Amino acid sequence: MLRYSSSVDDDLGILIFLGAGVLVLIGIVFFGVLSSRRKKAATQRTFTVRQQIIGEQPFLASSDLDASDRRQEELFRETYPIGGSLVLNLVDAEGAWAEREVHVSRIGRSLRAGWPQARIGLTAYFREWENTEFPAVFPVKGTDRITTVELDEGGVTASDDRNAVVWSAQWSALLFSNGSDIVLGDGTGKTIRFDHPDGHPALEELLIKYGTLKQMHF
Repeated sequence: MLRYSSSVDDDLGILIFLGAGVLVLIGIVFFGVLSSRRKKAATQRTFTVRQQIIGEQPFLASSDLDASDRRQEELFRETYPIGGSLVLNLVDAEGAWAEREVHVSRIGRSLRAGWPQARIGLTAYFREWENTEFPAVFPVKGTDRITTVELDEGGVTASDDRNAVVWSAQWSALLFSNGSDIVLGDGTGKTIRFDHPDGHPALEELLIKYGTLKQMHF
């Protein structure tokens, strides 16, 4: 009898333990689904936006976003639709602050933080400065003995220390990943990578503006 009672107690303890585990698992799934639904149904922006400038070109950059939160990206694009207009406070040719109407021409996506919780940034660029940056040449240090990266209206060309072209891609095919360094892809599997050039932040910004983000760092 004692053995039988002990066996029953053991079985009961196991059942209670398993039951608790099932409840925990159900709770995790439930709150995960609830959180996902809340993200998809969100109407309030969780990001902030600030005006920045590269050279003479202004743009609007978001705060960091969870890469999986597609709803916040949708809200950003709804706030700044392609072709839409807004008024910015800019410095005019005489050095005085003045309001100017500008028109959204494109939205850029960029990598802001890496593994294990990838975060992205969104940027709104304006038609009034489309293609005004070209041509542009930047010194870099990268793979395949790359020493310069040249940008024009057609795309990107990388050359080595003998001025020989070692890689190129049109903007329509160009993929980039801006992590600890910069990785570029041409859409066919061939990639190059180079360090962020000191004193030349415009290079990364132009790649974000005209290229397409594809995470290639982790």
